Amino acid sequence: MLVQVSGCLRSRVRRGDILGRLGGDEFMVILDSLHANEEATVVAESLLESISNPFRVEGHDLSIGASIGISVFPDNATSPEELMRQADSAMYAAKREGKNRVMAYTPEIGTQMHERLSLENQLRGAIARGEISVHYQPEFEVVGSRLIRFEALARWTHPALGNIPPVKFIPIAEESGLIVTLGAYIMQRACIEAVRWQSIAPNPIQVAVNVSSIQFRTKGFVEDVSAILQQTGLRPELLQIELTESVMLAGVEHTAATMNRLRELGVSMAIDDFGTGYSSLSYLPSLTFDALKIDRSFVMNLDTQPDGESMIRMLVALAQNLGMRVIVEGVETAEQLELIRALGANEVQGYLMGRPTATPMEAFLCPTKETPASSYPRVLSLAPTPVS
Repeated sequence: MLVQVSGCLRSRVRRGDILGRLGGDEFMVILDSLHANEEATVVAESLLESISNPFRVEGHDLSIGASIGISVFPDNATSPEELMRQADSAMYAAKREGKNRVMAYTPEIGTQMHERLSLENQLRGAIARGEISVHYQPEFEVVGSRLIRFEALARWTHPALGNIPPVKFIPIAEESGLIVTLGAYIMQRACIEAVRWQSIAPNPIQVAVNVSSIQFRTKGFVEDVSAILQQTGLRPELLQIELTESVMLAGVEHTAATMNRLRELGVSMAIDDFGTGYSSLSYLPSLTFDALKIDRSFVMNLDTQPDGESMIRMLVALAQNLGMRVIVEGVETAEQLELIRALGANEVQGYLMGRPTATPMEAFLCPTKETPASSYPRVLSLAPTPVS
């Protein structure tokens, strides 16, 4: 793949330009004697176009993209080191904007990168300082309204900045490699909490833990999961690992092999945010997912857009034909719930049933007649309005 990409890039630069591979999948192009800064953008877009067609590798057609950052001398910097740092910052900004695009360095990007590096440095010690906590959001069966699981969600409370949203610190953790340590910590805390639930609830309650594709591909991941289960005493069948479609970037065979080893432990697996990432239906029959989670973006306008209803109906049929349960995320209104019930989904999650909390409400786990009505969980059939 790298050899073929190199050939494509070489075909789009001038004889006097310099093309080099910095390492991994990163390349650098030095363009000399440009008449205007805009010419660099023209060349960058040409480089993107050169790799837009699928590559044939070992009998497979593989489609890739790229993110390109531009820094110009002397407008942006005067030293080679600073030019490279700025181009790198612009490249990461392009990735965050959706990938497969070109971005030129600006002072605003520099400020964002400085803030990002600052957050990364502070995140490195956040676990040790007790700033990372786990919140839990309930999931219910559609038919019967039975609580079956809590999803564990990482939260960062900074002493000076306050609550830092996951959409801000999780990407930083992934890019820096901190996600491996963070993910293991969240899984361990969640399993400890789930053990406590079993002594309170009348039926077994699962805990769902999100696992980054980076963490999933780490050598020894299965052994780490096994060790956490043994240390905490949680029965394996009470842990559900949730993976996004990006795990497929490691290849179907590698992903399937790791999933099979997890299944041998007794752990169940769900594919999370389905329809928002890799989105190739061809891999689903090859993998042993137990559940498919339909992303909340399909639900937001469900009661006003007929296309959304058709999409969910199709995804429900697809998953159930493959033997998977269907979990619908982002349910916030009673009307959405009724539509999802009619479409045949198995389980639901959303603000209508409960928001994430640091400690799951005892009333969710073991409701009794003595529980005050004001604190009783408003699950499914009891939930005409969102709970706060």
